Amino acid sequence: MVLSCHDLWRHVSNYIDGDLDPRILEDIESHLAQCRHCAALVDSTRNIIVLVADKRVFALPVGFSERLQARLMREIGSSR
Repeated sequence: MVLSCHDLWRHVSNYIDGDLDPRILEDIESHLAQCRHCAALVDSTRNIIVLVADKRVFALPVGFSERLQARLMREIGSSR
């Protein structure tokens, strides 16, 4: 079976958890081997899970929150 990107994302959580039927797993891995976009998104999702599970805390650079807020306001303003 050929999976679309949409089909893959219905199974991504179970794929990352290693909890899939072998046939679906084969289809997903075949799709990921051919679709750089989905492969990057799966890798990014795994990275986010690792970062969230890490629970390490680090200090932000001085002024970071203000710069981030200003940038977000510029982006929001330019998209209207």
